[in-house]
Amino acid sequence: MYWTETRNWRNWRNLLANNTLASAFAISLVVHLLLFSGWRIGKTLGWWDYQATWLLNLTKKLQAVKLVKPPLPPPEPQIREIPLNFLEVDPALAVKEPPKEAKFYGAQNARASNPDQQEKKDPKVDGKQNKVVRAEDVPKPKPFPLQPSAPPEPKPEEQQLKPKADPAGDMAKLDPSKITLPDPNSKPIVHEKPRTLAEARAQKNMLAGQKVQQDGGARTRGKLSFDVKQTLFGSYDAAFIAAVQQRWYDLLDTSHFTQKTGKVVLEFRLMYDGRITDMKMGDNDVGDLLGLLCERAVLDPAPYAAWPSDMRRLIGKNYREVTFTFYYD
Repeated sequence: MYWTETRNWRNWRNLLANNTLASAFAISLVVHLLLFSGWRIGKTLGWWDYQATWLLNLTKKLQAVKLVKPPLPPPEPQIREIPLNFLEVDPALAVKEPPKEAKFYGAQNARASNPDQQEKKDPKVDGKQNKVVRAEDVPKPKPFPLQPSAPPEPKPEEQQLKPKADPAGDMAKLDPSKITLPDPNSKPIVHEKPRTLAEARAQKNMLAGQKVQQDGGARTRGKLSFDVKQTLFGSYDAAFIAAVQQRWYDLLDTSHFTQKTGKVVLEFRLMYDGRITDMKMGDNDVGDLLGLLCERAVLDPAPYAAWPSDMRRLIGKNYREVTFTFYYD
């Protein structure tokens, strides 16, 4: 009997050894039988009734560990350039409270107004151009050299010796023969007053240009003005634009190039210390020579004044991306 059972087992072992597929099937069958048997035993004993609770508790513990970790600091806000256009404000029209919504920024606050009150947001302006927004006409400034020459020295015969100080002091008597009385027929010196608003704006060293043509009619009644918001950039940009404009006019007056109608757009970086870098010409439809005058108008006055500390703190970096447009009429 023992010999017979041993012989049968050896026959099965030899059969499985010679047939690989049969061996794999037999092993798989044994594994599945064991898994099924374990599952039935666990179900009978109630092992699987606590599986969901165990998994839920583990999930809560993992979430608690995540909450203990300190949160990452929020990213610092990126201060971007003011996406507005610069507009000069007449100091006589400046107000304290800024407008709620403004398309322009400047050195002072201003509110949109019209001599004739209407029910529109933007003021009505009867100008002759539609390229640059301006409220009034300001004539072109008179040309002057970039570096004024020193006054001529007086001739030797015109030089007069200074009188020696009188030892008697300030209370000494004056010689009546040396007193010169004013001529009663002479006219007093009177400073010429501006006859027009344009001349008054020119005396205030405001930017030159013609007022824009724009349809509208502001709700507030008063002198012609736009909504302008005061910023830390306003005063600096006003001086910067004035320097570029004056240099551009000087170059046009001293050059003999034939002017065309069009525009030149320059893009560059204005550094915190007043330097100009990364100059690029974005658009030019007047030719290379007139475009070169525009580049020189920006580069010649450089370096400009350094930024104020508040302005540099607000920008948060050492440069500003500037787009400057020149219009040839």
